[in-house]
Amino acid sequence: MKLSAYQASGFYALDKVGPGGLRSAPAAAVAITKGQVLTDDTTGYATNTATDFGASNLLVGVAAEPCANSAGSKGDLDVLYYPPLPNYQFSVPVDNALITRTSVGTYADIGTANGEISTGDVPTEGWGFKIDDIDVSAEAVAANTYGYAIGHFEMIGTAA
Repeated sequence: MKLSAYQASGFYALDKVGPGGLRSAPAAAVAITKGQVLTDDTTGYATNTATDFGASNLLVGVAAEPCANSAGSKGDLDVLYYPPLPNYQFSVPVDNALITRTSVGTYADIGTANGEISTGDVPTEGWGFKIDDIDVSAEAVAANTYGYAIGHFEMIGTAA
């Protein structure tokens, strides 16, 4: 699938969201960028500090807007986000190696930076980003050396 726009970082929503489709949560005392993965900071506030889905990270969703709460206290501002519903599809830059068709149908983890994925880091339980398609067109690789994954968030059962 060829994308129509290429972002430098972040999960970019490809679907239109109907009324009531976005949610809000009180933000931790951090600066959140649109498109970053949000997790619960274990005290009930949305934060962008995760660089791994890990079984202990409680996925909140993807920031639908920036939230500059780094100068404030927890809960001073709310952040609007896309919940991790499987019907929401996103494009996201890949950070570790050129993505290939063999990645379609597999899961990927958050990359070395929040707002990218790593196809070399495959979650086996908890949340994962399931790759539905890829874009490695000349335009995609010019925007991001390793191309873009297109997919959705999905809960993975516990590995036996």
